Amino acid sequence: MTPQTRTRFARIALFAILAIWLGTVLAQRQKQEDSAAVSQKSERPAPMAGAQLGGPFSLIDQDGKPVTQENFAKDYKLIYFGFTYCPAICPTELQKVARAMNELEQEAPEAAAHLQPIFISVDPERDTPEVMKGYVQQFHPRLIGLTGSPEQVEAAKKAYRVFAKKVQDETMNDYTVDHSSFIYLMSPDDQLLAMYRVNDNAEDLAGDIKKHIEAAQN
Repeated sequence: MTPQTRTRFARIALFAILAIWLGTVLAQRQKQEDSAAVSQKSERPAPMAGAQLGGPFSLIDQDGKPVTQENFAKDYKLIYFGFTYCPAICPTELQKVARAMNELEQEAPEAAAHLQPIFISVDPERDTPEVMKGYVQQFHPRLIGLTGSPEQVEAAKKAYRVFAKKVQDETMNDYTVDHSSFIYLMSPDDQLLAMYRVNDNAEDLAGDIKKHIEAAQN
């Protein structure tokens, strides 16, 4: 083999090695980009599949004004059902809502501006608009309290599948209300986005709500 032939074969071998190396680098880069895209897509929150919950309601706010779901058509809604005479769970959950709102207002003010916290009474006999007004003011300035006639409240409970039942409290010669305890995150078009339970903390709520709102805006 002549020196010229050896040189030509060496060049061909070098080009082949470079081509293989370049192909490997490009393949690894594409794999990383695809993996990142899949990860980003999987982190994008979505409405709860198949969840039929929420809907039209007609209630009275803490100022005595009639309201419907249309009053909040442009807002994300953070809704909790409870009652003002509730000794523990309701104030605890509303404090959680307030802390989540405070965190959002500090860390993601634009998301917070699109979120309306709402407290709906399951005890319309005692929770008058005046009572609701004094109660919600203890938690957050933007928290709205809604009540209404027993029929109006029952319709709202049914729409959100809320369980609530009067139970006689012999120690107080009065009644309490046993009720389900979920915080509902609803989209502006009234799709259920998330349900938060008692063991979810305020930081969890704030982070998840931020993801939902920012994902819809991007």
